[in-house]
Amino acid sequence: MGKTKHSFSAQNKIRKSWRRYLDALTPLRTELHGYCCKLTGNVWDGEDLVQDTLIRVFSLLGKIDAKLENPRAYLIRTATNLWIDRTRRAAREQAILALEKVEMAENQEDASVQVELTQATSELMQKLHPQERAALVLKDVYDMSLDETASMLKTTIGAVKSALHRGRSRINQTKPSANFSVPDRSLVESFMQALAEQDLEKLQSICSVDLKIELVGGAESDSFEQGRNFFKNAHMVLPAIGFGSNPHWQLVEYEGEAIVLGYRTLHGMEGINEIHRIEALDEVIVRVRCYCFCPDTLHVVAEKLGKAAIQRNLSYRSPALVDIPGLLLHNLWRKS
Repeated sequence: MGKTKHSFSAQNKIRKSWRRYLDALTPLRTELHGYCCKLTGNVWDGEDLVQDTLIRVFSLLGKIDAKLENPRAYLIRTATNLWIDRTRRAAREQAILALEKVEMAENQEDASVQVELTQATSELMQKLHPQERAALVLKDVYDMSLDETASMLKTTIGAVKSALHRGRSRINQTKPSANFSVPDRSLVESFMQALAEQDLEKLQSICSVDLKIELVGGAESDSFEQGRNFFKNAHMVLPAIGFGSNPHWQLVEYEGEAIVLGYRTLHGMEGINEIHRIEALDEVIVRVRCYCFCPDTLHVVAEKLGKAAIQRNLSYRSPALVDIPGLLLHNLWRKS
């Protein structure tokens, strides 16, 4: 355990390097984002591919001795390879499933029964939310204890028990499938109202105890308790370092999905500061994705909605203490 803790002592140095890395790539981000959106076909998957590309390249910088002379080309090539690998993997999985069905039909007398069982098992697993599926596999397949399962999933024993109960109920067909692709509009509206009113009790009542919160491109939390500061900071007003005034929220439909737009006023201009997307399970919010440090995604969505996006001096990451003097000087320069 001591050696493991010691290995993470480099975290502060890595964070500083990560910030410098993000800042250095700022001029290339918009083009990379546009390319990734074209590859994936939509802005959300495009943003995810951008983030995966940045992480992949950052990890490679510590492994490669040769100097990379063309960052733009390297980023584009990495995004392309990631997307090709992902597409090939999906195609390969489909091909393997199809081949298994054919082989079973050819080699077994009871092929039709086996195929039906395989399809039924696959369909049952697909009915589960990822958290339920992971809990069932760890607990029932790998025979892990509740404590071990909770540790692996970075959640509580109570949350694991709940996931196991929901998953087993779904397999026994006493609960409907876990359809969490598009949340119910009324639930998104409740989330927006509670966020706007800073009503943490209401938020807690509509969110799972093991709520996942992701600042896309930034920090993440694995429980509602860990995410309390996320909800509190939604109202933070510090225009001098980029957190504009008059925060308020609006529910809109974007490509068939109810999303929450967060507005701020900065340097006299009002614009979209962040976008919240939620995933729900059994009318409870299990995941919140906040696009605050994704200016390219904000601009794409804002333009399609006929709105403006906020212009922050530091836009691709949250400010660190070392950034504050520069941000303050920049703000004073704008006023002069």
